[in-house]
Amino acid sequence: MVEHRALTIVAAAFAFACGAAALVTVAPAPLSAVADAHPEPNDVDGDTVLNEVDNCPTTPNGAQTNTDVTVSPPGDTQGDACDGDDDNDGVADDVDNCRLVQNPDQADTSPPGGRGDACPAGDSDTDGRFDDEDNCLGVSNADQADLDGDDKGDACDRDDDNDRYDDGFDNCPVIWNPDQADLDGDKIGSACDAAELIAGPGTGGGAGGGGGTGGSGAGTPGAKSSDHSAPKLTVSVTRRQRLGDAGPALVVKASCSEACELGALLSANASAARKARLGRKSVVLARGAWSLAAAGRTYVFARWTPAARKLRSGRRVKATLRLTATDAADNRSTVTRAIEMRR
Repeated sequence: MVEHRALTIVAAAFAFACGAAALVTVAPAPLSAVADAHPEPNDVDGDTVLNEVDNCPTTPNGAQTNTDVTVSPPGDTQGDACDGDDDNDGVADDVDNCRLVQNPDQADTSPPGGRGDACPAGDSDTDGRFDDEDNCLGVSNADQADLDGDDKGDACDRDDDNDRYDDGFDNCPVIWNPDQADLDGDKIGSACDAAELIAGPGTGGGAGGGGGTGGSGAGTPGAKSSDHSAPKLTVSVTRRQRLGDAGPALVVKASCSEACELGALLSANASAARKARLGRKSVVLARGAWSLAAAGRTYVFARWTPAARKLRSGRRVKATLRLTATDAADNRSTVTRAIEMRR
């Protein structure tokens, strides 16, 4: 497991915001939304490569890939992320049918209208992305999402926001917060805690492991008799989990259309438990709960149970994640997702 390192950040959140704005004003080109969220000194695009040696100083490209230096004749010094002709064949990338291999003739015979004949074939993870342009080899990720711009797709990146905390240990897994500030002590970082940002510092707590300020219980008089609409709930979670990489919790991204209590339960039925040799009965593998003080997005950290820790190397178990949102009037919505866990 990649060792995560604590960073000391002495500037307050306001200072961070001001610093980010100052950096953006001196940047030679507009920054992406991701870069704008990275106010690290001397690294305006937040890809951990200092400006003076970054071959794309205003475009995140942690790998610094520059195909121009591998072709003959070599091209410019710009990285592929900000270069309009990556292979220096005189054909612009947006119309080049083989972006990383020189083919000025654009030959394309099988079938025409697709990849050029010069392009290597192969899609080892069958995600519709050829290996030469896939940012997660061996992991299917057709969307190629790369939140932090480090050239590792989110599907295979253990630190999606590039704040040097592995996702399983990060109290805001997809928001850059190297200070890991948590003003209300509910184990959700201040940078992504909707309850904290909306309601201010609270007392912590929350069922099943601490979550927010309990704002969803603050309904108006008569709410239970007049509100009969269940909250709208959305869920996003990695469908394949490896215990060795996940840290102490299953990280579930969720949003609720109103103030609500969120409860997560990951369990395996008796058949799945027997196949994984976790016993003869259904087992709970992870649980957690958090709250939102108003409509918004947050994270539920479902902590692994002792039963999950019994999963031995080389074995896997098929489980079901059940996430429930309950509003102030006790209306409920539930979403389920299939999860495969392996050691």
